[in-house]
Amino acid sequence: MLIVQEWDRWIARRRLARKRDARKETLEFFLELQNAKSPLLDFNPRGRDKWEIVHRWLVVAGRVAVKKK
Repeated sequence: MLIVQEWDRWIARRRLARKRDARKETLEFFLELQNAKSPLLDFNPRGRDKWEIVHRWLVVAGRVAVKKK
């Protein structure tokens, strides 16, 4: 998935730890894509929040962990 590949490049430039609760980092990543008008965000969210979708894709891909409550 292209969004995951872009995340990998983005996170490598920031030297942040992988696989940690990264809601703040995924939001920053999403906002940078949004501000750049990235075609990676040209998908139909079907009424859902695009950032939540991108965050979930990264969780499912094993790039970020979900913080246990």
